Formats: sequence, C-alpha cells, structure tokens
Amino acid sequence: MMLEEMLKDEREAGRNEGLKIGRLEDKNQSLELANALVSQGRYEDLKRCLEDEAFMEGLLEEFGIK
Repeated sequence: MMLEEMLKDEREAGRNEGLKIGRLEDKNQSLELANALVSQGRYEDLKRCLEDEAFMEGLLEEFGIK
C-alpha cells in the first residue's frame, strides 16, 4: 500500500512539474509575440490575441515563435 501511495505522489509531482514548465513556455511565447507586435506597431493585433486564441496561434507561427 505504501509503495502505491509513493508512486501516486511521484506521478502527481511529475505532472505538476510538467504543467508548470508548459505554462512558463506559453508565457515566454506570449511575451515574445507581444514584443514583436509592439515593435511593429500592431496594437490591434495584440489586442485581438487576448480574445482570439486561434488568431494568436497564427501570429506565433507568422513570427516563428512556435
């Protein structure tokens, strides 16, 4: 029983670490995209990214960030 609980705890810790890394990568990509858009004066596109995830994904690819 203890081994099962230890394995469960290890899996949960690994999952949480993976989620944390994923959020950090998403944050870094978002910041890089925001900087690229601001440097080009594309403020409307920046605003739209906040509301339209598919649009943001397209811009990430356009700028080679993703």
